Amino acid sequence: MALEYRYIRDEQPDGNHVVATERLCLTEDQTRLVPETDPAARWLYCTPGQQLPRADAERYGLLAQPEPTPEPTTEPEPEPAAPEPAEPKARAKPADKARTRPADK
Repeated sequence: MALEYRYIRDEQPDGNHVVATERLCLTEDQTRLVPETDPAARWLYCTPGQQLPRADAERYGLLAQPEPTPEPTTEPEPEPAAPEPAEPKARAKPADKARTRPADK
């Protein structure tokens, strides 16, 4: 399963209990535990800080599974191509229409 649940904290030294870190609720059919904000939540199951039996946490799939280590890739990543130079967006300067002074004045 690609999802990783972080609704509980596994800190108890005896190993028989886990501690909830948020409010969890049972669904209508009582087969899943979901966060309190989930639309499928019907009945409150636990609150933050409450100890839950490890068997219940395993049954409802609350214990986070260790992520598999990704295998290193052997082919190098291609270097990104150099960006093409952008076209100048400035308008060309219009011709100077100012009159020049006549030579006899």
